[in-house]
Amino acid sequence: MADLLRLRADDDPVASAVRLLPDILTALDADGGVIVENLLGAEPASRILADLADGYAATDPGSSSGSELWETFHGQNTVRFTGLAARSRTFVDHALLNPTLLAVADALLLPNGADYWLNTGQVMGVGPGEPAQYLHRDENNWPEAVADGKELTVSCMFALGDFTADNGATVVLPGSHRLPAGTRRGDDETDGRFEHARAEMPAGSGMIYTGKVVHGAGANVTESMRHGMHVSYVVGWLRPEEASPLMVDRDLAATLPVRARRLLGWSSYHSVGGGRTWLVDFEDAERLFADR
Repeated sequence: MADLLRLRADDDPVASAVRLLPDILTALDADGGVIVENLLGAEPASRILADLADGYAATDPGSSSGSELWETFHGQNTVRFTGLAARSRTFVDHALLNPTLLAVADALLLPNGADYWLNTGQVMGVGPGEPAQYLHRDENNWPEAVADGKELTVSCMFALGDFTADNGATVVLPGSHRLPAGTRRGDDETDGRFEHARAEMPAGSGMIYTGKVVHGAGANVTESMRHGMHVSYVVGWLRPEEASPLMVDRDLAATLPVRARRLLGWSSYHSVGGGRTWLVDFEDAERLFADR
């Protein structure tokens, strides 16, 4: 069994971002993932979990996609829902705009695009008895765009409750991010090239990882749900997994910080080469908030 590097954030999130960034980037280069305790903080984690109680109550476990592949991937006893920015301002202030996570995204994604936006903010409540998720790479959500040496997405799995080996702590294969682009490990456990690491961490922690590292939720053999929250960003020239503007309407977006609005898709993308996309009447979507 391998181990991921374990760091700890200070109570000052901005100072932590400056202090931790070099070590985080070194760890991501070496292993593809790193655990940062106190990244979210126990108190914000508790508030977010309380804010999302209605979402949990209204969401059935499993997937109704009709695809056997996706239903297996999502898990029959796992609760998933999105639109977290519309459900919790604490999510916006402490997770979506987390200074350390944004600093990592700046470092890894801006070399490959002029900006990035939220890919998904997603609850992953792994229920009792759920088997381990098949191992995968997040970047394969965009198979046409993956390339060696190019990061398309950066993620963090936040622990809203304690993550343990028994309740489904995320399994990571350190070093697997160096596999050629497009490699899919799936549920093949016979490949002995990589040891497994488990992201065991207390509530309020986060595991930051790249889109290239192979990982998946572990099996939950306890009688309690494992409360996790996946937050990821994707380069601005790709369509994200979650349709955030359909969840966060214009009126709500107007109440949020400008950076949050942009991450949620309420602005346009201006490429380094001069291209402009996601426009409103051929102008930047940010104009929608000029009179607010």
